[in-house]
Amino acid sequence: MSIVDSFQDTVGRMRATGDIKQRVVMAGLIRKPVEDDGITKACDNCIYFLARREWCDLPELNIPVDPDWFCDLWRV
Repeated sequence: MSIVDSFQDTVGRMRATGDIKQRVVMAGLIRKPVEDDGITKACDNCIYFLARREWCDLPELNIPVDPDWFCDLWRV
């Protein structure tokens, strides 16, 4: 399964539930950054992160997050 397919699958499952707690679990949200091939992946450098609000703007999450958190839906 490609990264795009995995992302779309996860987002599709998140859309199917109205429970925000389940969405957070499905997204794999954790309270620490992840290091991958020398790249630090954190909310702070994700395209869905709104820095001034400390907010995840991914429609399926749309919740407050800390800049140093990470989720499996992270995108540069």
